Amino acid sequence: MKPAKNVLLDLDASSNISVRSNEELLGKVESAVAADDKARNKKEAEPLRRKPVLSQIPRSELDRRTGVSMWDVLHTLGRATTLSWKGAGRGLAEHWGALKYSQALAGGPDSFLALTAEGRKIAERYKNIQSHELGIAFGLTLAKQVLRRRFPEHSVSIVPADAVLRAGWALTSREKGNKVGYGYRPQYFAEVWRPEEPSLVIPIATRHCFSDHVRSQITRAARVTVPR
Repeated sequence: MKPAKNVLLDLDASSNISVRSNEELLGKVESAVAADDKARNKKEAEPLRRKPVLSQIPRSELDRRTGVSMWDVLHTLGRATTLSWKGAGRGLAEHWGALKYSQALAGGPDSFLALTAEGRKIAERYKNIQSHELGIAFGLTLAKQVLRRRFPEHSVSIVPADAVLRAGWALTSREKGNKVGYGYRPQYFAEVWRPEEPSLVIPIATRHCFSDHVRSQITRAARVTVPR
């Protein structure tokens, strides 16, 4: 058993994650988007509303080898995945969400964050959940880094999209109110703000993926939007 002090030190230690955002990937995604639109036209399906311009993330905003602490990744996950109706138990739920993978990852200043033996040996029925949630954690952590560089001296808050949209729309058939009316929406919103200034709200699509599915998943994310 590792002492609690060592676990906390590991959480705060700097480590690295690898970022892929380049012209090659951008070209593959644009080709997939064109093929998707062509197939929809043949079926006479309603045109999708897509992001008008896709671009890679400049290295000045996000290094291809980016330093993070494990605590930042897990804290972002805990805040982002806590249910919006937890009430007084929200803080406890966030705390659990941030710590449940504390020994599933390991890294260091000269290495990349990766699954530990404990993280790899997780019960089969939980592997997909772990992969899904850690994918969210890394995606949102990188999104926050980019936004903080674009908007210095601002705070960045991540909010689940469903919690926001339910303020004006019914998201399921069981809910009363105006329907969303559009099949694609982001998983999260980032609010970029500072006191006494209007907030900037940015939709974020993030999920776990495997290397052979990256192109198709980014293609789907490019059409994620909010209701009219």
